[in-house]
Amino acid sequence: MAISLSQLCVNAEKSYAMKLIAGSGGLENTVRWVHIVEDSEVPDFLHGNELIFTTGITHSGTDWLKGFAESLKAKGVVGLVVNIGPYIESVPSPVIVYCEQNDLPLFTIPWSTRIVDISYDFCRRIIGNEKHESTVGEAFRAIIKDPDALKNYAELLSRAEFGQKSSYTVISACVISNGANVTKQAAQTMDMSIWRTIRSSGQRSTLFMHDGSLVAVRQNSSDADISRLCAELEAVLKEPANEVYIGVSHKLDDLPSVSEGYEQASAAQFMSMLGNGGCTRYGDIGVMKLVFGIKNTNILREFVRENLGTLRRFDVERNADYCDTLKLYLTYNGSVSEAAEKAGVHRNTINLKMRAIKEILGKELDDNTKSSLILAFRIEEVLELYDKRSDF
Repeated sequence: MAISLSQLCVNAEKSYAMKLIAGSGGLENTVRWVHIVEDSEVPDFLHGNELIFTTGITHSGTDWLKGFAESLKAKGVVGLVVNIGPYIESVPSPVIVYCEQNDLPLFTIPWSTRIVDISYDFCRRIIGNEKHESTVGEAFRAIIKDPDALKNYAELLSRAEFGQKSSYTVISACVISNGANVTKQAAQTMDMSIWRTIRSSGQRSTLFMHDGSLVAVRQNSSDADISRLCAELEAVLKEPANEVYIGVSHKLDDLPSVSEGYEQASAAQFMSMLGNGGCTRYGDIGVMKLVFGIKNTNILREFVRENLGTLRRFDVERNADYCDTLKLYLTYNGSVSEAAEKAGVHRNTINLKMRAIKEILGKELDDNTKSSLILAFRIEEVLELYDKRSDF
């Protein structure tokens, strides 16, 4: 996963005499990059999650340092490293108090430590971690496409502490804005926030893009942890124009089951898109598991034609809306009054249309027929999403 400040600074005290003097509450934040900043006016190129070094070379005294720390915090940096020497003899108490109260990790390094050496070391490790994350993501993408590929990646995943006998949960998230899939853009924009969310419980996870969705594979997590994670992930990705759809798999018994877990999470994500958005668990989608389990869409289309084809053709030929009326009637469990209220018509209008619908279909609406028609309408919705998937 993205490297945290605590991970980045492991052995830094021993190697560089780098000491934490305040703000330990922020050590688990993720680090994007390292910069040296000497101007008290915090530069615009900072985007957040940077670790900042300063020597104070452009300043006289230390009165500027508290305002500098406040500006860095406002920019979302993850830590400040002060080079103690001829320009900053010591860190003033107000700066230490501010950093402690605001969980802004504050470090010192002696003048003898060369900032170029420590910044090079840190940047190299950040890049190495990103490469590692990319490789782990590629491994999981390969396993999703072909479970047999696990034999090629088992050693790599083991080194990354993804054990074959651990339990796993797969989460698939999609962000749609104005009919377009903006998941990749949203994930890039919110990258550090998403990683903070993923890291928050300490469970091992990986995060990657696959088929237009942001996929997380989570190890050894409880249902409560997954619920919290999904709620936080939705909050991070949600923007005024965005709709967020999240699907969650069953808890899987081992690493080889991740491919099946992705299929479950993807099916649950589709059901979220057919519903009211938010998070949907695979265990809650009922009979639709059977629908998503059928990969040959011709079978699904044939089922729709057998049950709704005659009525659809009648609507097209006569410019009628009998399919809409039937769907409304079934949605409200056969309640004519509720269907009429929703459609904004008199209940007699619904009764007349329902009599006509039965004649067109050539059958009574017994429980078996109604179940088939309800399923056909749901399958239609799924097929529409399948057809739009290339647009997403």
